[in-house]
Amino acid sequence: MNEYTLYLDETKLWNKNRDQHNVYGIAGVIINQEDKLEINNRLINFKKELFHTPNVILHETDIRQAGKNNEKILNEIPEYSLLTRRKNMKLVFNQIGDIINEYCYVLGTIIDVTSLNKNYRIKESTYTSYYLGMKTIMENYTKFIYDHNATGNIILESRKTINNQKLDSRVRKQYYKIMCHGTYRYSALYLQNKLTGISFVEKMSNNNLLQIADFIPRPLLLHYVKIGQKKSDPSIYQKIRRKRYDGGLIYNGAGKYGVVLID
Repeated sequence: MNEYTLYLDETKLWNKNRDQHNVYGIAGVIINQEDKLEINNRLINFKKELFHTPNVILHETDIRQAGKNNEKILNEIPEYSLLTRRKNMKLVFNQIGDIINEYCYVLGTIIDVTSLNKNYRIKESTYTSYYLGMKTIMENYTKFIYDHNATGNIILESRKTINNQKLDSRVRKQYYKIMCHGTYRYSALYLQNKLTGISFVEKMSNNNLLQIADFIPRPLLLHYVKIGQKKSDPSIYQKIRRKRYDGGLIYNGAGKYGVVLID
């Protein structure tokens, strides 16, 4: 039986001025167990070639800030000084995009928090948004696993800090709540037969596969709220879009099973 892992990350675009909707995104990549070593080695070799060390952690937002000569980021991550050259920054995005294209399926949700508040009177909170998003993701991931005669687990970057140990616990609690009660279409037993667990990885552990997931949510949200990037800025949105899981449907399968809008 095949084994897959869903690596997830999250981001939000919270607009205080209210001239655009507040949106929250949870998204990432599904990777076959058989491909993990090859992908990991590929990123290690790439880091050695570009940064001369495999110990650099790739973080999408920080990389873009380094490209804008953000002194804080460059002081915190000296290796990112290479990314002030647009050519080098483009190499990073091309490498991540190529890996997504060759090995990954994209799965996620975009939660329009402002629309949910307007349409359903749901409080604008990241907790509620996360629960709705995870419920949809776990349902579609379960379908993917059944379609591929497999089992699967979920890995996320740990969000706990020295001052706040509760963030990971909240996500874990939501996961097990969904596992106990089921989703919109799958019973709890269906989920329990296929989903083998959830775990959290510290950012500083330098998990290369989780770093790929870090590049997924932000481009999806920017496209949804129609905030364009400069044409000169590297973007992997089109590669992400093409690799959305479609559930075997030609028409709108990617919107139903791959990256789902919740509004």
